[in-house]
Amino acid sequence: IVQKMAGGEMKSEGMPRLLGEVMAGIMTAAGPKGVNFARYSLDYHILRNYLHVLDVWGEEGANNMIPAYSLEIVKKYLDTDESFRALAEKIKSKR
Repeated sequence: IVQKMAGGEMKSEGMPRLLGEVMAGIMTAAGPKGVNFARYSLDYHILRNYLHVLDVWGEEGANNMIPAYSLEIVKKYLDTDESFRALAEKIKSKR
């Protein structure tokens, strides 16, 4: 979905089921747990929603519609994560 927002193509099929199950097992064993998983999950959903609103409503709409606490998290990623910043800029440039 994020690839489509950035102008790429959305794949019609996911990875093969067996590979998906293996990846899920690895992520369960090695991925974040407890409070760290909660932080990861919240950040992921806030960033994904920001990119969606940015794509549909533009930067001004995103700044007006997204709560201040979410914008603080987005700003942290825009300031520190080059790939997230590049993705946001690519979405902005479509408008």
